Amino acid sequence: MRRVGGARRGLDMWLAQRAGAIYMALFLPLFLLLALAAPSLDYAGWRALFLPLGMKVATLLFFAALLAHAWIGLREIFIDYLHCARCVMLRLSLYFAVAALYLACLVWAADILWSVR
Repeated sequence: MRRVGGARRGLDMWLAQRAGAIYMALFLPLFLLLALAAPSLDYAGWRALFLPLGMKVATLLFFAALLAHAWIGLREIFIDYLHCARCVMLRLSLYFAVAALYLACLVWAADILWSVR
């Protein structure tokens, strides 16, 4: 039995969204524990929290998972509600705009994380 190309892509997106959700669900409680265990939550405390490379990478992966999760969700909304023949260009324009926005957010998060010294 052959699969339709779109069905395989849908499964891949679904699995990616679930993997990202699992990572976020594991990261957030650990991050909260680390933040609450910090001696202070002023600038110096936050700086010390994000100084180790492992924390920078874990946080950047969190933001990447969050943005991928949001992208997949919005993509499904665009597919479900913008499916008419006249809506193709609108849907493609929205894909591009949201993808550019999310990429800019990820680059901004990386810049913020790696500017901590």
